[in-house]
Amino acid sequence: MAVLHIVRTSAFQDNKLNLCLGLLSNKDTLFLMDDGVYNVAHPKLLKRLDEIDVLVIEEHLIARGIEAEQPSIALATLKDLVTLSDQADKVITWQ
Repeated sequence: MAVLHIVRTSAFQDNKLNLCLGLLSNKDTLFLMDDGVYNVAHPKLLKRLDEIDVLVIEEHLIARGIEAEQPSIALATLKDLVTLSDQADKVITWQ
């Protein structure tokens, strides 16, 4: 894995997801957590789902009462985040 991008804020509130998507390559992984899980419904992310790997912390979705309706968005845990961070060449947190 090249770069792990962790997005912790909602694109409905700020532009961090837009900045991230501008740098994201098809070798990178996008990980959504905290309020970043709201991005599972953001149109700019949905347009890129066939190009990138997207994971989201399931507990953070549940806590906010939302669902990841796209089958290409994988559910993950904090343990998965630690593993991915270890495997990545670089980690960028967008918050």
